[in-house]
Amino acid sequence: MRPTRRAVVLVGICALAIWLAFRFGARSLNAVVVPALVVLGAGVVQLIFADRPTVHRRRPVPGFPGETRTVGIEIETDDSLPARITDRVDSGLRTSFSDVTRSLPTSVDYEVTLESRGAQRLGPLTLVVRDVLGLWTKTFEYPKRASILVYPETYDIPGTRVFGESARFSDDREQFDELREYVPGDSLRNVHWASSAKRDELVVMEFDAAIDVAGLAIAAGSTAGYADEMAAAAASVATTLLDAGLAVSLSLPDGEIERDGGESQRERVLAALARTGHGRVDTDADIRVFADADGTSITIEDREVPFGELAGFATGPATGEVIS
Repeated sequence: MRPTRRAVVLVGICALAIWLAFRFGARSLNAVVVPALVVLGAGVVQLIFADRPTVHRRRPVPGFPGETRTVGIEIETDDSLPARITDRVDSGLRTSFSDVTRSLPTSVDYEVTLESRGAQRLGPLTLVVRDVLGLWTKTFEYPKRASILVYPETYDIPGTRVFGESARFSDDREQFDELREYVPGDSLRNVHWASSAKRDELVVMEFDAAIDVAGLAIAAGSTAGYADEMAAAAASVATTLLDAGLAVSLSLPDGEIERDGGESQRERVLAALARTGHGRVDTDADIRVFADADGTSITIEDREVPFGELAGFATGPATGEVIS
């Protein structure tokens, strides 16, 4: 517990009153010192018996670099006291939020912009609670941190024939099993525009299960310092194939994802690539992604292609078209 500047000023006034009492009589003590000591003591007692507030975070959903998310904080307590709320974020996130003063209990929402791939953390959070007269403060630290997953940047790769014989069918957008209503998360590549034009809602192509059996194994690695480039290239390849109705598996330096298709596989792939680090992967794969100081390359059926050539840019991912 610490005194505020207001308390320091009040103590100074009390000291002056005591000095005046010695010089001119005790009337000054009765008029100033006693009330001041009462309010100082009341503030101390109020904070001594103040319970530690309970903090709940609403964890934001994952996203891609450049997107914004809302961070929500709920602070619960039975004590109606003012508090300064300070929250910190990792350097991979950008926010204009610094701190706010609110009366507890309360909730706080603020925006963060996702900047760097990885499991970026929110917190620690600090509450500086004051008594109602603003004479004393009591600090509560909440070191537990929450995370928000930032996916790697993902770039559009036109068509899938470049990925070899196993992906040849995926450029044939008429090879589907049935049509169904569009639901959030479906790729716009699968929208059947001719049928959608005749209805009030979008419809998408549902591919036959036999097509989903056709899948490609992807292995991705990099040297130290180039994991971001590797993750971006592997995410671009994997999501392009998944959006085309293919199943994929993914081998990374720190784990594997078994072959599957659909939106759930897309989320698993992106989450794994958001967290992965550098390293080499020695396993059989249809498509190999590797990034080092010489650039990022894609090896398909023993043919090596610069990733920039596939994604339609020459100098690197920084100039590619971001899709999310």
